[in-house]
Parts: sequence; C-alpha cells; structure tokens
Amino acid sequence: MSRILERQLRLIHTSDVHLESDTFGSGPRGDMFRHSVRRAFAGVIDVANSKRADLMLIVGDLFDSNRIADDALEFAMNQIARAQMPVVMIPGNHDAHDERSIYAAISPGALPGNLHLILDPEGVSLDFPKLAARVWGRALVEHSPEYRPLSGMPEPAPHLWNIGLAHGFFTESETNRSSPITPEEIAASGYDYIALGHIHVFGDVSQGRTRALYCGTPAPLYASSEAGWVLQVDCIPGEPLGVQRLLVGGAMPGADAFDTQ
Repeated sequence: MSRILERQLRLIHTSDVHLESDTFGSGPRGDMFRHSVRRAFAGVIDVANSKRADLMLIVGDLFDSNRIADDALEFAMNQIARAQMPVVMIPGNHDAHDERSIYAAISPGALPGNLHLILDPEGVSLDFPKLAARVWGRALVEHSPEYRPLSGMPEPAPHLWNIGLAHGFFTESETNRSSPITPEEIAASGYDYIALGHIHVFGDVSQGRTRALYCGTPAPLYASSEAGWVLQVDCIPGEPLGVQRLLVGGAMPGADAFDTQ
C-alpha cells in the first residue's frame, strides 16, 4: 500500500476512567473517591488541551456502569465539551451498549458537538479529512468470549492515518477470556495505531508495523502507583510513532486501589 502522508497527527489516548463506581460506597469516603476520579477525568481534558492534541480517544469504560446519575452524566459531557479537539469514544464492558445502555437514553442533541460516540456493534469508520485520519471502532454490547473487538475492521485507507479503537483482553493463546484480542488480529489490521482499553496498566502489544497499546487508567484509585496516566501518540510521516506516558494532574494520590475490570 502506498504511504504518502504529509500531515502530522497527535493523539491523546485514555480509557477506564470508571466514573461513579459503585465500589466507592456512600458517605464522605465514597464522595471523596468519586470527586477524585472526576478530577482525574478533568485532568485528562486539561492534558489534551495543553498538548494541542488533534484527536482524543476514549476507549471504553468512561463510566463504571450504566447506573449513572444525571449530574454525573452532565459532568462527563461538560468535560468532553471543554476539549479543543474532536473526541472519539466507544463503550467498554462496564458501560456496554446493551438493553440498559446509558448511551441509548442520551438524545443526540445532548451530546457535545465535538463528541463522536460510536454505538454501532458492527463498527464504524469516521473520517477526519483535515487531519488526514480515519478512526474505526465498534460498540461493545456483550462482554463474552464470542465478542471480538477487532472483528470486522475494514482495510486501511491509503494516504490516511488509520487508527483503531478496541476494548478487550490481549491474549497470545487460546483462552475463554471475554473480548479477546490476538496478535494475529493486530498484525493483520495494517493500521498505524490501535488504541486499547480494559487493562488498567500501560502495556505495549504492538505487532508487525501496527503499534497497539494499553494506556492504563487516569484515575489513581485503580492499579495503585501505575494509575494516573494517559498516552500521547505522535504520528509523524516517515518516522516511527512516538509514544509518551503523561501524568494526569488533578487526581488524588495515595488513595486505596480498586480493581473494577
């Protein structure tokens, strides 16, 4: 495939924020945890703006469940609206787009104008001509071994940066884990970058010419000291993709760790 790319592209990649987790409980301690995770998500928006990102990717589990209060939904949408770039988001296993989906109840007019929310379980490609970029993702409906997050990926488009979003579990062997992602699927995609979600720590599972990474979680409540990060991905014509881990400000350090995968 001919690769003639002249435009640089900067991505901010986040996932697994888990806003409004039920595990926090009630009372002052629960409120403290909720506010900390909210501050962490606000910090992600601050990072994306300060780094002048071209696109922001939210790769599932923005919310910890589909049982979200109106004020929490309003908070999240207001934060996304602050982003000075297009934001592409897919559901994860915690906020799956099933019969209880929080996203199904949101009218299109209530979404921020910069948010591109992918709710098609078969997958959707979004073109950003000014960025010379195409982004593909699919909505997770049922977190099961039969669900393949990378199934149905279209061929990469020539002369564009090809970016994929997938929320699932990377595995190098046969497994009964839900939402599996294999090395063969990543390598066969031919994409420039696949942004992964579901694992709460940083992980590089690149295959062949395709870079594929887990960004970890921006919230300090999960995965202990490995939390509180996002990824900056710089796509520069003729060069390997540049990847930097960026610490998210505004979160509360030293909190107890939770595991909500």
